[in-house]
Amino acid sequence: MMHAILRTRIVGLRSCLRRAFVALCCASLIALGLLAGPAHAQADGETEVAKQRFREGVRLYDQGDYDKARLAFLQAYLLKPHPTVLLNLAQSELRAGRHAEAAENFSKYIRQNPAGQAMEHAKARFEEARQKVAELNVEVTAPGAVITVDGAEVGRSPLPNVLYLMPGRHAIGARKANTSASRTLDATAGQRVYVTLELQDSRVSPVPAASAGAESSVLEPNQGQLSNGGAMDESRSQGFFSWIADSPAAIATVSIAGLALATSAVLGGFANNRYAAANDVKGKIMENLQERINSGLIVAEGDRTVTPCGESGIANGMATFGEQYSDDAVNQVVSDYASACALFSQRSDSGDRLKTLSLVSLGVGAFATVGTIVWYFSDTGSSQGDTAKTSRGAKGARASLSPVLSRDMQGLWLDVAF
Repeated sequence: MMHAILRTRIVGLRSCLRRAFVALCCASLIALGLLAGPAHAQADGETEVAKQRFREGVRLYDQGDYDKARLAFLQAYLLKPHPTVLLNLAQSELRAGRHAEAAENFSKYIRQNPAGQAMEHAKARFEEARQKVAELNVEVTAPGAVITVDGAEVGRSPLPNVLYLMPGRHAIGARKANTSASRTLDATAGQRVYVTLELQDSRVSPVPAASAGAESSVLEPNQGQLSNGGAMDESRSQGFFSWIADSPAAIATVSIAGLALATSAVLGGFANNRYAAANDVKGKIMENLQERINSGLIVAEGDRTVTPCGESGIANGMATFGEQYSDDAVNQVVSDYASACALFSQRSDSGDRLKTLSLVSLGVGAFATVGTIVWYFSDTGSSQGDTAKTSRGAKGARASLSPVLSRDMQGLWLDVAF
């Protein structure tokens, strides 16, 4: 009865949580954006290299050198993932005859950019590539198993999406701890392949393939376009990481949380350094002041405390100087103390600003982390069997954040794409 009550409350809170998360994302982006300050004027080395590789890929593609264009676009995408680069990469793979890679990247573009302007083109090219490859749906009897195709790791069970294979013979395998399973299949263009692997202890002699009833592969003619690139068994309860991978909005909140927490730690370290530098200046000021008092160059009158800084400090000329000082020497001493006090104040204020930025980043990161976890439990607990789950998050989102620290300003560089 208690479980039923909790589930009803979770379902009722689902819409409220989503609205709250929209507000969270907006508030987080505004807060982090305010930290950036004038950092937008600074150059981003990785972005510049990615742009160069992208332009090189376009030039090579226009020249018909699709393999080299594919490599240039791939390098650009690894540096700065962007839908336009991904689409060009898939197009180059298609023209280079790498149909399996093209189908995978067209499918990825379709899933991540449902409102993209090039969606019709992407779907048409995806169908073109898909007709020349086999679709592989892999089921493993244990979650978290490493799945391999021809010896190369392709993910862990359960896979969130289908795989695409070039026609020919392929070895499909899965392993977890001391258990493993494998299957060999002949892939044919235009077919949809279903493979189930039952993990068995590798120390036990495997059952011959001819009698292994638990392992099976079924081939079907390819019928119709797969929704969202062929996502498998949406009614299955999702793990946290597969849920994140399936939700662009969740990727955005997790990215904000991770970047904010990391930035908080970095800025906290910078703040400590500035405080240490301020204390170093203060120590030298007090040491110099004591030497001048001991030598009689600055006179301490009665119980009056001689202070170097502040309205009643030496920096404002509020001190009694020894008779051996000329007026010019007195002015020079006052100027020296004013400069030293200004340096101490600058470094101390800089530490205060960095500490404030660190605390703001920490708050944003903590709130986004807790909110994402609550969202995950409410979403997966109330949407099992909801086949519309694959359309969650109408727009993809990415955010990158890097600290900026210079003599004149401190802040963050925030780059967000929706």
